[in-house]
Amino acid sequence: MERADRAYAVNARRHLHKYPELSLKEYKTAEYIRRQLVEFGLEYVAVGETGTFAVIEGGKGQGRRVLLRADIDALPMEEKTGLPFKSVHEGVMHACGHDLHTAALLAAAKRLAELKDSFAGMVLLAFQQAEEKGHGASFFREQGLTRGYDRAFGVHIAPDRPLGKVVLSRGADAPSCDIFRLVLTGKKAHIARPHLGIDALQAGAVLAGELAKLSARAIDPADKVIVGVGLFRAGTSYNIIADEAVIEGTLRAYTEENRKRLQEQVRELAAGVERLYRVKVACEIVDCADVLVNDDTVREEVAEVARQLLGEGGVEISEEPAFGFAADDFSEFLRECPGAYAHVGVGAEGKPVSWEPLHSDRLEPEEEAVIIAANLHLNYALQVLGAAGEGGRP
Repeated sequence: MERADRAYAVNARRHLHKYPELSLKEYKTAEYIRRQLVEFGLEYVAVGETGTFAVIEGGKGQGRRVLLRADIDALPMEEKTGLPFKSVHEGVMHACGHDLHTAALLAAAKRLAELKDSFAGMVLLAFQQAEEKGHGASFFREQGLTRGYDRAFGVHIAPDRPLGKVVLSRGADAPSCDIFRLVLTGKKAHIARPHLGIDALQAGAVLAGELAKLSARAIDPADKVIVGVGLFRAGTSYNIIADEAVIEGTLRAYTEENRKRLQEQVRELAAGVERLYRVKVACEIVDCADVLVNDDTVREEVAEVARQLLGEGGVEISEEPAFGFAADDFSEFLRECPGAYAHVGVGAEGKPVSWEPLHSDRLEPEEEAVIIAANLHLNYALQVLGAAGEGGRP
């Protein structure tokens, strides 16, 4: 098995963690990634403003094509770790492991570039922006970069698993994700003369309550779905009837049928409240991510590489989606290509902060996980291409 440069991976991860950037604002992050790729002797193309796509061509001619992907954006939260390389950007933190994902892919790319004369085929590198916004992969789709390869692979940290464990879901790994925004428009009036106004707050409260019941009423109880309201905003003063209410939330499902059903039900509820309460309701539903499904063949290929790296006990095949109800737009790369997503354990014995959940402001993943992730990328790519240069489509 090949090994990535440990010192390089660790230093890259620390740099990225120290200088996090929010979705669609990853300008310095993109500059860093592109500078590294140039140092590896690789050419790249910009995808949108902050995404980056590069190719490593094998020196032994044509062969198979494998895509490796990492997400690069951070979260809007103040870091509360004690790390010496904690974020220097106020209110921005890598709390979902994207610093580790990016560093791992860079370290793998560095070694693959060094080995390019030993294999046939191509390794495609996708450093994707705006995963946290749920639509970063669409930039790659729009440039035709989510199709035309034989395999796709990505990794994500797993703070609920110990260091040295790689988890692969059998089948579905993450649900679809749609974001809805409902804007209710009424009419202001004095609270003492409600008949002269149209109360958007009251209508919004009813709509939010009905949305909360939707999963139980509209979907088979045996199916897994979520209808979640995360924002409700209305009113300006205790004695003024609100003329606007805003509701934002998310729909998540593990089948396309349930996904469409939930979207239809949200629209129907909005129309019903509009009729009953005389408000106008603008309904917007944004498609963020498809269901992420691991291909059975690819899952076993990745599992075999992980076993060689970590031993038989280092691999867990999960019968339940490893991501739970967290979504990931890596699914965009799997629309037309077989692929798999691996979850790399980052929990360390005696280190509670390494077991903090994703998006915790105190999460400190065990750093050795960046090497495991890098070696997974590296060796899976070599396996797909034929590590001895015996590439070629099957």
